[in-house]
Amino acid sequence: MEQFFYYAQIKSQGVKTRGVRQVSPTVPVDQVPDLMRALGFYPSEQDIDDILNEIKFSDYIETGAYVTEIDLPTFIRLYINHRPAFGLSPLNLIQAFHALTTNEEGEGPGSSVDRATLLTMLQEHGEHMTESELVEGLMTLLGHCQDPERDGAFDQDPATAVQQGLPESVSAAHFAEKILHLTLQAPPQQQS
Repeated sequence: MEQFFYYAQIKSQGVKTRGVRQVSPTVPVDQVPDLMRALGFYPSEQDIDDILNEIKFSDYIETGAYVTEIDLPTFIRLYINHRPAFGLSPLNLIQAFHALTTNEEGEGPGSSVDRATLLTMLQEHGEHMTESELVEGLMTLLGHCQDPERDGAFDQDPATAVQQGLPESVSAAHFAEKILHLTLQAPPQQQS
């Protein structure tokens, strides 16, 4: 956690800068969502707004000013208070894929979903996501990086990378293991 915190300091000053870096015990508030994601907690955009507002207004009554920086102990307290006590289980992912593969007539569930349907569902259902946000997220998950020297362009054409990284038919196991880099293990059987 501490290493991510210090990396966020470097990131906020520019990763490729050759200038002198300022060492500080704080990071800008706008780094908090990325820090939480680096630790495996993926809050919704609404949750992020709530967390950022909690930080910004934490001292407002006493000082009349917004908080713009956060220190490590405060971040740890914030992370512990906002992350779910129990993370997502493989069962959650399997249930989500079952919901995706059940058709409108309630038939199914199948074992996989076609790539186009998956991309449409990711963009249109749940939390709103623009096409560029979807592309950026998938490119990152597929291991492609943005090049700051090329105005943030990716190292490969996004359409080609998504077609190569996502098969025509995507199963829960493939999505978990090859995209999210998680291991799906069957829950242990209860013995009678």
